[in-house]
Amino acid sequence: MASVDKVSGGWRARYRTPDGSSRSRTFQRKVDAERYVVAVEHTKNSGGYIDPAAGRLTVAAWWERYHVQVPKRPTTAARDRAVMRRWWLPALGATPLANLTPTAVRAVVDAMNTTLQPATVRTNYAVFRAVMSSAIEADLIGRSPCRGIKLPAVRANSPRFLTADELARLAGEMPLEYRPMVYVAGVLGLRWSEVAGLRVGRLNFLGRTVTVAETLAEVEGKLVFADTKTRASRRTLTAPPELMDMLAAHLARQGRPGPDDLVFTALHGGPVRAAQFRERVWKPATVRAGLAGVTFHGLRHSAVGFMIELGAHPRVVQQRAGHSSVRTTLDVYGSVFPAVDEAVAASLGRVMSPGSCVTSVSRGDG
Repeated sequence: MASVDKVSGGWRARYRTPDGSSRSRTFQRKVDAERYVVAVEHTKNSGGYIDPAAGRLTVAAWWERYHVQVPKRPTTAARDRAVMRRWWLPALGATPLANLTPTAVRAVVDAMNTTLQPATVRTNYAVFRAVMSSAIEADLIGRSPCRGIKLPAVRANSPRFLTADELARLAGEMPLEYRPMVYVAGVLGLRWSEVAGLRVGRLNFLGRTVTVAETLAEVEGKLVFADTKTRASRRTLTAPPELMDMLAAHLARQGRPGPDDLVFTALHGGPVRAAQFRERVWKPATVRAGLAGVTFHGLRHSAVGFMIELGAHPRVVQQRAGHSSVRTTLDVYGSVFPAVDEAVAASLGRVMSPGSCVTSVSRGDG
């Protein structure tokens, strides 16, 4: 049971934690000590008790526990470590969790706002918010200091779509061994990590399909194979015969590698590294093609754009792009080619034309 005793210098409130440990706190006034033990007993009975000793753990100490306990994809874990090292630990690492305030968190966000893009600020803030949410789940703090924080607005940028002619022009400027990569990304919509991690055994030439099952990414200087980004990202795509023929010819030039070998390799063997490919192959090719500034991820945008232009249902686009929900597809690719918009406008114009071939719906008096 909780109790209040007179001690030298004030009044001591004593109580036991839910696990039976003894705790005490001293107050100058008896009434404050009595109120404290009543509040403690209430939180114990309601299941909301947080041991004050737990809150003395610093942000840095909790982060060391957190990042080894919470499973994440290698690329995500590396990003989190970089964000914490660069922004949160220097500013708040020595602060006990119980002493963190929204004001302190807001100061870090304000500092990021001076040098980073809004989207990056939001991502970096989300990393710290997840760390604090986990501290709540571990009963280290009662509520998160990440509250009432105003984040910068992110202006949505319309994806850059390539036309079929631009895609062909870009492919023509690529070295022969990398030319099929342009179409695997620009027609099938694979991400860079999915293209780089594509294995020969995932190509079904008889069924004309390409299966996306693993990825290859560079994490803190090391190449790491991993599962696809999400469950939806693991998918089997029917490919055009022309693309399968191109891939067959590519593998024949490579000496017909085995099923576990990578479809695309570096010039001197081994996996393709993103940074080297971007600087040595991609950027020079885009400049020669008159498409400077187009990113490899832009090929994925273009693949989705082609599907939209062809009138594919959003669900089909979602599944082929490997999005977890159709909402993601619509949010990212809500804009369409001008030609598609013009075609829709022309079709709607026929509704207003006399003798329109658009079927009308008769309406009853009721």
